[in-house]
Amino acid sequence: MEMPAASRHEMGMEVQELNKTLMIFQQMEPLLYTIGRSYGGRDEEIARILFNCIFTLHDQKKKHGQEKERNALIALFMKECRGIARPVEGDEFPSVISRMNEDEREAVLLVYGAGLSLASASSVMKKPEDGVKESLFRGIRFIRNHPGGAGCPEYHRLYVDYLERSIERMEKVAFEMHIHQCPGCQEDLATFQETLLELREFFERSYVPEGFRLKIDGLIDTELETRKKKNKKRKRTGIIALVAAFLLLFTGFITDGFASIYYTYADWKNDEDPLLREFYQSGIGERLNLTAEDNGVKITIKTAIADEIQTLVYYEIEDLEKDRRLMVDRENGLSLVNQIDFQDGEGRSFYMEEGKSEEGNDEEKNIHKGSFSLPPIVDDVKDAVIKLNFSQLLTMSPDMKSTMEFYATNAMEEIEMTNGNWEFEIPVEKQESRVLKLNQEVEVEGLPVRLEELVIAPTTTGLIYSIREGEEEPSSIFQLLFDSIKTKEKSASINWFSWPVDQEDYNDGWSAYRQTFDSLYFEELKEPELVFSTLQMHVPEQLRFKIDSTKPFPQVHEYGGGTIVVEEPPKDRPGEVTMKMPLTDNRDFDTVYIMSKEEFEGEGDFRNDGEMESVYLDRNGEEFQEGEWDYEDIMKGNYPRSLLVKQSFKMIKQGEPAPDIIPTEFIIDGYEKTVFLDQSVPLEFENR
Repeated sequence: MEMPAASRHEMGMEVQELNKTLMIFQQMEPLLYTIGRSYGGRDEEIARILFNCIFTLHDQKKKHGQEKERNALIALFMKECRGIARPVEGDEFPSVISRMNEDEREAVLLVYGAGLSLASASSVMKKPEDGVKESLFRGIRFIRNHPGGAGCPEYHRLYVDYLERSIERMEKVAFEMHIHQCPGCQEDLATFQETLLELREFFERSYVPEGFRLKIDGLIDTELETRKKKNKKRKRTGIIALVAAFLLLFTGFITDGFASIYYTYADWKNDEDPLLREFYQSGIGERLNLTAEDNGVKITIKTAIADEIQTLVYYEIEDLEKDRRLMVDRENGLSLVNQIDFQDGEGRSFYMEEGKSEEGNDEEKNIHKGSFSLPPIVDDVKDAVIKLNFSQLLTMSPDMKSTMEFYATNAMEEIEMTNGNWEFEIPVEKQESRVLKLNQEVEVEGLPVRLEELVIAPTTTGLIYSIREGEEEPSSIFQLLFDSIKTKEKSASINWFSWPVDQEDYNDGWSAYRQTFDSLYFEELKEPELVFSTLQMHVPEQLRFKIDSTKPFPQVHEYGGGTIVVEEPPKDRPGEVTMKMPLTDNRDFDTVYIMSKEEFEGEGDFRNDGEMESVYLDRNGEEFQEGEWDYEDIMKGNYPRSLLVKQSFKMIKQGEPAPDIIPTEFIIDGYEKTVFLDQSVPLEFENR
């Protein structure tokens, strides 16, 4: 019996609308499946929930004539998954996430799984953004099985904003100043980011097992059979066509790539960078001059040089319509499309930014020249191609000579932005490096230092060294910084943003690192000499003390060769406590973090939202306040000591102000200090 025309039309519309619904889920199936597993769901349960969401969306579209947004779909799916949530044992990410509490799990899945912004995640979770950040922080800590962490707790709240590049400019500068001198925070932030990158990579590579799709196919088939009966008739060929279309839609998927990138910026002093000229003259690299134009702006990729330490790309930006010098928005305007072909940040520091500053291009007001550095290409990639996308440019003030000056003056507040789409596919060949063995051992302020080898790469010079951090407990944690490698003809300055990168630890108790300097690839290395800069260390001197309200104020406690002075809390605000640390000749500590007992024992539920005040001393002992430092001078390696002089306490509980909490007991685990070095050592190569 022939289906009536009206019925055929009705079922045709049903198929057409359902196909539109399936299209929405095309890119989301792997993500949703992984989210389901992160709730501890079994394949049958996840398939049923996904099926329910598909037809919920489909039916709502028919009734309301509109599609739900992606965020709402994810929220709907996660809401359904709460009903099957159960902890699952195992070391894989879904199992670990399943053992989190609900807020931590949802925050991690929404931000690092679904890629939602903090604002969107806040809307979905119906929590303030600060609460979402706190849940993200605790979630990453849970994944690392490291709830306490090695860093300074007062900076924990900045981790998420810093790595998501949403931190305020001045707060970012102060945070990086602290990171540069605090080995504990360097290690903590590095492992925090490593976990975050691994998590995002896991979600990017998520897949759906073949058997899972068959389960959904069966559910859809059954549902369509039911709907066919309700409509009296339906040809089986229509069902087969629909299921085939469904299978076709789900045979592939696209996920939003995590375009995290490690980069530096450097201006060119002349028309061509001297190192670039040496590349060309020696046959390393080739003049590419790849161009892309959009919105009145031309970007040219001059060349790209790759070696085992980095991949260096030289570029030029020309404003074709105005006398503006445009620079790349390093936070929002540059993405590496094929990041999987690059090592995951190996040999690079995640807080690298502008790079060393040189004089800009004064003659041409509409041209900006520079370079940026990507991670090294993985060894097994043949015929390597760098796929880059520029999407947003920033306008530099006419009197600015470098990108360094742009960020130092906090110019983002009233900056003119230019959007566009400039895409490049850049061929690059990985160049070999020379490795010179050293096998030297020296002492720096009593610290044993072993110089292992010098890696002479075309784009940079890498020094492999190791230190022994003490065999007795408690031992200090050291961070050794260098100034340069000098030869008879040249001084190769430290790559200041390429902080020492951990290498494999040796079995004999030495910890190995790599530090990079300017390239010495074209030098003869006559009379090479390693010049030291500073030694930073954490001294684990512990102290616990209480505020005794029965005794007069201020109350003084001896610590680290100096004093900690507790001032009397305000009568109307007894929960606000202020401590001062006067500068004295005998004071050994630079910075010290004082934790309240609530923070120390509260497992992340409590934190201090008070302020810290520091002063800075340069190598010559000159004192200046925060914001008065020469940013460019610091980036060249002339880093000052940061001395804490004041800390206040205002307690927060689970992200909300808690003025009723009055801290009375405080704990100190140790302090940081910096020693300026005036020492160098000749480099002695083996069998050269």
